[in-house]
Amino acid sequence: MNMNLVQLFKALSWLGFFAALTLSWIYYLKARNKERMALIEKGTDPSKIYSLPAGGKGFPWLKIGIVVVGICVGLLMGTTLYLLFPDQVGKLGPFLLFVLGFLFGGIGMIIANYMEKPERRQDG
Repeated sequence: MNMNLVQLFKALSWLGFFAALTLSWIYYLKARNKERMALIEKGTDPSKIYSLPAGGKGFPWLKIGIVVVGICVGLLMGTTLYLLFPDQVGKLGPFLLFVLGFLFGGIGMIIANYMEKPERRQDG
């Protein structure tokens, strides 16, 4: 009986997760459509507003990649410490993973910010 209840909660949590993703995407599309319709009613061309400026950049894949790599390095270090020193780490293993993941993710954010600063200085 207990195992079935655990499986039910797992299934419901995954179902809720995907339902939240789907609903978020639907409301995003509705809001975007409503905004574009308001621009069209005012007589503004939405393609001019949503297009990138002449010197504009696309999506910041490199910066997001730096942050993700930082988080992964933190998780890898936490896992390595837990596997090498299980007696010293003990029950703090999962907490150590989160702390190191956030720490190295923050370091990745700082590095990505410093990569962006020279671009800001050149623009204005």
